[in-house]
Amino acid sequence: MRRTLLTTTGTDRRTSGAVSALTLAGALVLGACSTEDAGPDAGGTSTSTSDAASSTAGDEAAATGAAGEDAAGATVDVEALPDPVAEVNGEPIAKAEFVEVFEQQRDAAQQTPEGGAAMAEVALRDAVLDSLVSNALIAQEGERLGLEADEEQVDAEIASIAEQSGIGSSEEFLTLLAEQGVDEEQVREEAARLVVIDGVVAERGDVEPPTDEEVRAYYDELAGGEGAAAAEDAGLPAFEDIEEMLAEQLAQERENEAITAILADLEAEAEITRHL
Repeated sequence: MRRTLLTTTGTDRRTSGAVSALTLAGALVLGACSTEDAGPDAGGTSTSTSDAASSTAGDEAAATGAAGEDAAGATVDVEALPDPVAEVNGEPIAKAEFVEVFEQQRDAAQQTPEGGAAMAEVALRDAVLDSLVSNALIAQEGERLGLEADEEQVDAEIASIAEQSGIGSSEEFLTLLAEQGVDEEQVREEAARLVVIDGVVAERGDVEPPTDEEVRAYYDELAGGEGAAAAEDAGLPAFEDIEEMLAEQLAQERENEAITAILADLEAEAEITRHL
């Protein structure tokens, strides 16, 4: 099953931030390359599920920057952070790992129209920490299940991300990321995590593919009614032209829901200590 990157579907801040940061490499590219018009009428694979917006930890922080302690423009002194920043089932999350992700997400968010001067760094700090905790939980569960991404799977995942991002080849994708300060090793690590997530969901998620009837019902929901006239009024292409894409979106929604549930179960069973 292939994910459209960085989609959240009504999950809480902690879980949606976690899933977003699991795809850090894709987040940086999508922040630079995705268009607001991506969707069923854009002629390609959408980077959203229905009307749910794609979200990174930086997006969430920026969205909450008008309230609480971030409203005053509070910043995070990364030099003063403890090391480790957290432990998950006795395994530490190093300060260096946190700072690398935090700074990349902050920089990416500040480059978007919604980012800029009002960067909510404290909210971003919390979202990134939650993300790394969830990364650790998924990685540990993958190890328990004996899951490991091989080179062929990683290559296929990178190619899929490049295609979904509308970039083209894996080489073009990696070049663009390199220009944004993300090297190939980081990308391959993130792709390997995505492969493991797929494996964990396959083992624990019990995700069923949508039926033809469910896909058609989803199309009618988007159109606001049944029939070609409703679809035309909504600006949608013919059902046959986007049926495959809609099926992928519905499958993605179900996988996101499964990831949310799995993370909730893993966190409830885990010993987690946060130092931030």
